[in-house]
Amino acid sequence: MKYECHGHLMADGVSYQAAVERHRAAPDEGFVRAALGELRSWGIGYFRDGGDKYGVSRFTKTLAAEYAIDYRTPVFIIHREGYYGHLYGRAYRDMREARGLIADAKTMGADFVKITVSGMLDFDTDGSVLYDAIGRDEIHELVNIAEGEGFRVMAHCNGAENIKNALEAGIASLEHGYWIDKEGVEMLRDTGTVWVPTCAPVKNVLSEGRYPEKTMRRILAHHAEMLSYAGKTGALVASGSDSGAYGVPHGRGTGDEYAYLHELGIDMAGANEKIARLFVRG
Repeated sequence: MKYECHGHLMADGVSYQAAVERHRAAPDEGFVRAALGELRSWGIGYFRDGGDKYGVSRFTKTLAAEYAIDYRTPVFIIHREGYYGHLYGRAYRDMREARGLIADAKTMGADFVKITVSGMLDFDTDGSVLYDAIGRDEIHELVNIAEGEGFRVMAHCNGAENIKNALEAGIASLEHGYWIDKEGVEMLRDTGTVWVPTCAPVKNVLSEGRYPEKTMRRILAHHAEMLSYAGKTGALVASGSDSGAYGVPHGRGTGDEYAYLHELGIDMAGANEKIARLFVRG
């Protein structure tokens, strides 16, 4: 059985905007069933969704068992207003509102909480991290609120210092983790936090001309170096392809991510199992 530890079933691997229009009025059951069928055909029996604000992941959870898929979702991403996360999430302005969002997610059947700490990478220029990042104290407060409701926290985070702040604050899984450094990898090992590096969205579009190839190769080279270091030091690395992202179709994207991590000598078994064990509502 394969594990997909980071995906967005609402997306189609081609166009985010088209996906939004497809599900805007209501989740498209035909699309959802086709995606679940494709996952099953690739031997995927576990899918941890990153959530969305259109109700697709919540709806998918009601169907996934028909396809023998253990499907988990945060329902939606939680992010600070004006910071990254708007594509898939709901925003808070203060901790009172954040607490309310976590309560909403719980009422809606969430299995865990997903937060955004930082932005994504600027693939068009130098690969730097876009948007401001929330600080360690705020991350820690979000983690405390979530854990108080019986949830583990999945955190979208890039940038070496942002990653260290998130690890110190007690997140259970690090998503993406681009520009992590060796100290961050060692913190992963020491905390037992699982890293889900999502290589496929970068590697799958490397040479198609969508972004400057030099930038993409530099990003991948650093990621590969840190993943190799993680393997040597005993940090936990799980397989999550960002399934549904551009260039990462459901099913095949998971297979691609497995192949990339195997090339680097990463043994994902223990980390994948830990994700499945932890990311269930307590």
